[in-house]
This record gives sequence, structure tokens and C-alpha cells, in this order.
Amino acid sequence: MSNNIASINEQIQAYATLFKLPAIKNSFSSLADEAAKKNLSYTQFLLKLFEYEYETKIQRAKEITLKMAGFPKVKTLQDFDFSSSPVDRNIINELSTLRFIENAQNVLLIGPSGVGKTHLAIALGYLATQARIKTKFITAQDLLLQLEIAQQTNRLQHYFKKVINTTKLLIIDEFGYIKLDANQANLFFQVINKRYETGSIIITSNLSFTKFKEVLNNDEALTTAILDRLIHHSHILNIQGESYRLKQKREAGVLLGLDKSL
Repeated sequence: MSNNIASINEQIQAYATLFKLPAIKNSFSSLADEAAKKNLSYTQFLLKLFEYEYETKIQRAKEITLKMAGFPKVKTLQDFDFSSSPVDRNIINELSTLRFIENAQNVLLIGPSGVGKTHLAIALGYLATQARIKTKFITAQDLLLQLEIAQQTNRLQHYFKKVINTTKLLIIDEFGYIKLDANQANLFFQVINKRYETGSIIITSNLSFTKFKEVLNNDEALTTAILDRLIHHSHILNIQGESYRLKQKREAGVLLGLDKSL
């Protein structure tokens, strides 16, 4: 009897492998035991198997999308301290529906260092990955480095095709900390131009729009072209306030001596 059961189990595993149903292959035995205890009908048990396979595939897809996004650390909106931020929560709630991605709109998070721009960008990106939307997080410096390497190795178009064009949500962090030369500014324009009205961008920057030209090699025409494409169909959040990190340290008394010396 036990040999017969083992043979049946092996056949089920073989068919599950053939039809690419790994979750069923690995768990059908325990699911069958559970179904027997609950006196499920054959149809109910079959439905349970397919539901389990589907849910497992969805979860796996979320995990892969999250891993491929490249976040330095996962941040969520639940972790964001809205009570200490001037950010309009209604706007964030709207963005959290991810309709801006469906409509290929941009999100521009502008403000000084430490006010939560990157946190919000990653949190929105995390929501996208949980909706299985292909997302890529990258700093402006790393993006330009990758673009230059691709350009130097004659793989720029390949990079655009495989990375820039196929990503539904591109998050560019810390734009404005490093000034770009003419070639870098042109490469950055190409990224913005290729995604214009086709894919969403979230950009965090410590600079107001009037300062963008200083970073973009003082090229007024190029700056205008970039801002025109970024701002059109965009949600702009200008976040002003004290740095979260400095505020936390001050409240903890870490900056007490420094405050007195200022």
C-alpha cells in the first residue's frame, strides 16, 4: 500500500514538474492531508491546489520585482513620520494608488537633505514592486556612471533598451549633488527624453528648478528641454523643513553641545 502511495506521489510530482507547477509539486501532500481533515470535495481540493499555486507565483513575482528594484533599504509609507513633515498626506495617498505610473506621470520630490525625499521615493517604489511593476532605483551618480560605461563600450542603445525603456518606474535619487559635464548632461537628457510620456520617473533633488541649469553644465536650452519633459504630466512636492536625522539627534541630545556652540 505504501509503495502504491509513493508511486502515485511520484507521478503527481512528475506531472507538476511537466506543467511547471512547483508549488503544487512541493506541497500537494500536505494540502491533501489538510483537505482530508476538512472533508473537502475533490473539486474543492482541486481549487485549493490551483489557488495555492497562483498565490505562490504572485508572491514569488513580488519578491523578484523587489529584488530587481535595487533599493538600498526597504522603506514604507507606514514608516514615514507625516506628523513631523509638511508633506500633504492626501497627495501621497493619491500617489500610493500608483495611477501616476499607469498614466506615465512623474513625481518630483524637491527639498533640502534629510526631509524624507528618498524615503518617500522608495516607499512609492516598494508599492510598485508589490503590484509587480518593474521598478529601478538608482542614484543620479550611479546612473551617469552606467551610461558613460555603456557609451564607452558601444552599448548605450542596448542599455537604453534593456534598462531605461523597459522599466515602468525609474527612481533617480540625489540629482543635483554633482555637477555634470556636457556629455553627462546630454546623456541625462536622453534618459528623460526616452521616458517622456512612456514611463514614470521619480526624481529626488536638493535643488529648486531654477538651480538645475547650474548642474546641467549651464546649458540653458538643455535644461529647459529636460524640465519641460519632467514637469509636464508631473506631481511636484516641495518639501521644506528640518532634517529628520538632525531633528532626531537634537531630540536625543546628541547635538546639544553643537547647538550651544553655534
